[in-house]
Amino acid sequence: MPKAEVLADLRAARERLLSALEGLSDAEMLRVGVVGIWSVKDVLAHLVSWEAELVTALAHLPQGVGRPPHIVEIEDIDEWNAEQYRTNAPRPLAAVLEDFHGVHKHLLEAVAALDNRTLDDNRRFPWMEGEPLSYLILENAAWHEEEHTESIRAWREQEGL
Repeated sequence: MPKAEVLADLRAARERLLSALEGLSDAEMLRVGVVGIWSVKDVLAHLVSWEAELVTALAHLPQGVGRPPHIVEIEDIDEWNAEQYRTNAPRPLAAVLEDFHGVHKHLLEAVAALDNRTLDDNRRFPWMEGEPLSYLILENAAWHEEEHTESIRAWREQEGL
């Protein structure tokens, strides 16, 4: 997928997520039950963790074309998510929100720095197993945000928020 489309998809997914968050108070963002025991804050911290891994992977592409980045080597996703939850649960909402906005800015910058061939060539990175790099980006950012946007919207409807 061309860079312009990847960036447009990332921006559109973020706008939909921000729209789903609109009007929530701090107390509502800390209320459990959005995804299991996770609050909105926990969902955002979860998204930050994955996008930070993605930014790290993109930053190391020039040095390690043949080496798979950590994000594609995570074997037990549920355990990794639980570990990230344990790390982030005690963090204040303000810090999570700052990271949420900051990591997305870094992701957009990292994608903007890539050329179309790097994003689109499905043979460039063997560890992508036939998928282009754009797939990894969309899967771990845009599509991931869309999944959790739906969870937040459903939770808000259920809670009457």
